[in-house]
Amino acid sequence: DNSAEADLWLLNSCTVKNPAEDHFRNSIKKAQEGKKKVVLAGCVPQAQPRQEYLKGLSIIGVQQIDRVVEVVEETIKGHSVRLLGQKKDNGKRLGGARLDLPKIRKNPLIEIISINTGCLNACTYCKTKHARGDLASYPIEELVDRAKQSFQEGVCEIWLTSEDTGAYGRDIGTDLPTLLWKLVEVIPEGAMLRLGMTNPPYILEHLEEMAKILNHPRVYAFLHIPVQSASDSVLMDMKREYCVADFKQVVDFLTEKVPGITIATDIICGFPGETDEDFQETMKLVELYRFPSLFINQFYPRPGTPAAKMPQVPAAVKKQRTKDLSQLFHSYNPYDHKVRKEYAMFVVKKN
Repeated sequence: DNSAEADLWLLNSCTVKNPAEDHFRNSIKKAQEGKKKVVLAGCVPQAQPRQEYLKGLSIIGVQQIDRVVEVVEETIKGHSVRLLGQKKDNGKRLGGARLDLPKIRKNPLIEIISINTGCLNACTYCKTKHARGDLASYPIEELVDRAKQSFQEGVCEIWLTSEDTGAYGRDIGTDLPTLLWKLVEVIPEGAMLRLGMTNPPYILEHLEEMAKILNHPRVYAFLHIPVQSASDSVLMDMKREYCVADFKQVVDFLTEKVPGITIATDIICGFPGETDEDFQETMKLVELYRFPSLFINQFYPRPGTPAAKMPQVPAAVKKQRTKDLSQLFHSYNPYDHKVRKEYAMFVVKKN
């Protein structure tokens, strides 16, 4: 637990935003200054393994994380190891590392299961696509077995995650609702299931089934659906493959059919070409729905993405729009309607 005493630093990374990569780069520099051996993981080295500052360092790819012990052992011996390949079966890309491997959970009550890697989209701002690639889903039986194993180990809450849970199964002839119904069957009394982020186009095809699943007593009435902008022209430049009306249809339907549902969303402020009028449309959308959970992101041009080559919004404007949206979010109280009502609480963490 003491980084100063460790012989080797295993550094994970995220390539979504510039500050995250800057922090990763600084951590590498700190490790090298401390004469530590280094193994790098995550999306940054996977997407750009030939970066000068990664030269000579061991790298474990996003689909090879189950071989991390092997890489660490070889690195301690003084070797530089790079495992960046994709897992395949008969030429078909697999979801990633085996799901049945032992793990140490940060919270012993919560199991986080990645149901697929990669995605079907090509968003112009996204660097993660360079690292994760196209969609690759785990088979339903493997995911169900992992859930059963987790419950046997004392877990009482499962989080399903991926770059886009809504796209699950499209590469293997199934879909997200089919997986969820199979998982619901094995959730024991006193345990819960939480669904991760899904983009609007895929959830739109399964609204009726998703509403039924989100109403299940052992499934949280929660869904994270990123909109990114309330301007159709901006969404087109982002190549998001839906329009604002699609997003509203999803939110309106689920709000009507799933009592008490919490819908979270994401907004990017200052995407290239975003006008003041575009941004005001986004402000109106947030004011309309008053999302209880809103992830506000100032746009950062990521190297190698189409958006990085587009005419940029001035930094001061991006910063101001981020501030304005944040102030709007903090100006309303999304849970006022819950005051003086009783709810069952599920405690999975103590401070």
